[in-house]
Amino acid sequence: MSFKSILKKIANKYIIATLIFAAIIIFFDQYNIFEQGKSYRKLRKVKKQVEYYDREIEKQEETLRDLKSDSALLEKVAREQHMMKRDNEVIYILEKK
Repeated sequence: MSFKSILKKIANKYIIATLIFAAIIIFFDQYNIFEQGKSYRKLRKVKKQVEYYDREIEKQEETLRDLKSDSALLEKVAREQHMMKRDNEVIYILEKK
């Protein structure tokens, strides 16, 4: 094959039109390859967040089940985290400087 025959095949108007169309779609379209990459990275980030929140929900549901079944744990959480006390108690809070 000579250079002229290869040039004739490449210079075909249908091949040129196809190459121009492909270039427009790949580089200049609204959903070009760069935008697709950004969207893919954003999707991965959101999927990781969904997995994180699913794990957190499972942890909270387990804690809730434990609190419903164990009254000693419920009292411990109420005292430590919510500063609750019984009627006949006095609580002193010491702050570190």
